[in-house]
Amino acid sequence: MASIDNIRDLEFFQLVAELGSFTDAAAAARVSQPTVSQAVKRLERRLGATLIERHRFGAGGEATLTPAGLALIRHTAAILDEINRLPDEIARAGRKDAPVRGERTVSYSVGLPPIISAYLLGDETIDALACTLSGELDGDVAVQSVGSRRLLNEIERHEVDFGAVAAVEASPTFGGARTFRIASCPFGLAYAKAGAAAAALAGRMTFDLSDGKAMKGMRFVTLSDDFVHSKAAGAFIRSHIDPTDIIEVADVGTMRSIIASGIAVGLMASVAVERDGRIAFMPVTGATLPTFDVYVFDDTPSRPDASRRQAGADAFLDVIGRRLAG
Repeated sequence: MASIDNIRDLEFFQLVAELGSFTDAAAAARVSQPTVSQAVKRLERRLGATLIERHRFGAGGEATLTPAGLALIRHTAAILDEINRLPDEIARAGRKDAPVRGERTVSYSVGLPPIISAYLLGDETIDALACTLSGELDGDVAVQSVGSRRLLNEIERHEVDFGAVAAVEASPTFGGARTFRIASCPFGLAYAKAGAAAAALAGRMTFDLSDGKAMKGMRFVTLSDDFVHSKAAGAFIRSHIDPTDIIEVADVGTMRSIIASGIAVGLMASVAVERDGRIAFMPVTGATLPTFDVYVFDDTPSRPDASRRQAGADAFLDVIGRRLAG
């Protein structure tokens, strides 16, 4: 049975898959390029398969996923997310066991799906947002980076204090939370800027989803049911595309990597790909797709210590306001 000795190797592999480059992955991780290359080679030896196809003479040392790499990337995000959550969960468990002295610290739960975090934060990471909010508040901040459909369920159960979420319904409900819409984005065809799809689509201004001839032979990637993308675009794909030509993944980073690698195309909201230089976006016709509406929400009035939590919601809104104005 194959085993993986070093979790860091998985992190490096995911960076290469997401950025499409060993050089860019090394820069992002602040290590040397050989360090990243050796990490991927260790994984390949352990798993007995080639995970990354290297393009030796490509600008920036481009790399694309092999079928084995595609199989692995479907799991790495979930594995690393679980590992990254452990310190916070252990710390929370420790605080529960510790004796209480004076007024207890407020723990804020912030909901921010991956697509929306990229739109609102740009190059800033979710961890950086948590640090920013923690610096302005007297409390701990935990950011829930989950799909909007899952987050909507948590909002309905009043398990999240504040954050941002997407919906595709005309009149969504948010369990009584205070909300306001900050963006409305169309769905369109996302495809690699270089490769077979780009060549086939050259010269087009829009893509007709009712054109069976144009759709024939295309592979589509879509997200799992945790994301509103699945509700909006996945339903169309599953009703019009042969199941053998559909790839379903569990996170946005993997979906973008698959599209950027030219393995498949996808129907995505414009906001999901506008900052990714590897992916082109084309408006679609021939089908009625909803818009991807982004809302900021505040459910602190329904949460314990509502008056104290309101300061957290106000600080979050200030941060988002600065991002939108910048």
